[in-house]
Amino acid sequence: MIDSSLEGRKCRAVRDIRSYQGTVSASMEGTIQYEIENVGRHLIYVRWDNGLRLNVFPNEIEIIDGDLLRQ
Repeated sequence: MIDSSLEGRKCRAVRDIRSYQGTVSASMEGTIQYEIENVGRHLIYVRWDNGLRLNVFPNEIEIIDGDLLRQ
């Protein structure tokens, strides 16, 4: 199920995130598009400022506009 309650919220990578598309460096910012449950995993789809769009785990990012990320 897709949850768009965090859509538009700014976030920051807390560590380097590598994928086949490229690398998101620690401290890079992005904008959350939605959250999804997939095969028992909670993932967050983020549009990063470097142009990448990746699913990440909640512990790989932090919300930077004040509120805490739901776990």
